[in-house]
Amino acid sequence: MPVNAATVLLISRGTMSGAQMIGECLEKHQAIRFLTREHLLEAVNSYGDLATRVTAHVEKAAEAYNQFSELRRPYQILMKRALLEYARQGPLAYFGYTGHLLLCRIRHFVRIRLIAPLDHRVERARQQLHQSEEEARDYIRRVDQERIRWARWSYGVDIRDPGLYDLSVNIERLSMEGACDLLLHVMQHPDFQPTPESIAQVENDRTATEALARLVTDPRTTEMELGASLEQGVLRLVGPFLSDAELGVVKTIAGSVAGVDRIEYEPGYAPAFQFSS
Repeated sequence: MPVNAATVLLISRGTMSGAQMIGECLEKHQAIRFLTREHLLEAVNSYGDLATRVTAHVEKAAEAYNQFSELRRPYQILMKRALLEYARQGPLAYFGYTGHLLLCRIRHFVRIRLIAPLDHRVERARQQLHQSEEEARDYIRRVDQERIRWARWSYGVDIRDPGLYDLSVNIERLSMEGACDLLLHVMQHPDFQPTPESIAQVENDRTATEALARLVTDPRTTEMELGASLEQGVLRLVGPFLSDAELGVVKTIAGSVAGVDRIEYEPGYAPAFQFSS
């Protein structure tokens, strides 16, 4: 059980919504780690050549669906592994677009949608990108649509759906300091504190995802569409029908993960964006 288990904020937002300022405020006041997608990509790229190639090409591949489908699975598994590893290291606020979709629902992981008025975002884009008002509006609309499409293609959901979140924060009438204070209060609320059960859930999910990460980065098993879950040391894998030799390779790779005592394999369908439960 990690000694630094703490509440984690998974914050989805549109571009130019002020995430940088809010994240820096959280770090300043409570030493909460401020994490972005770039941090996850750096961790993923350290995992090996396949990981580097996946992260380099997956967004461009969104224009070519067949290539995107091939890259989506390893990308999501490796990003999930990186996010879970950070989440085990103490208080965390992750500002991204779809990080909350990578993880199953866990008590001390709070899913938040940050909403900023378009005029505020346009002004921020004008200042940061040195654009005209029209250029800034076009930029924001384009990037927002790209992220909506990304979530739909990757996870089959609309990230604007309020049902995907525990809380929506509209900063139209809140200052950045006010939004920061509100998020700090959320992190301290009893309903979102770690429990032995939720910590165990994180550890199980992390171990199962580590097994999938090793399988997806091994050339012998990278094309196998496998799902995984762990409970009481038993790793349950689901995937295609495998020969005895193929299953032996899978068990050898997955069985090398600390925390896996036994492996059970069941032929069946592994959902494209549900890797563990």
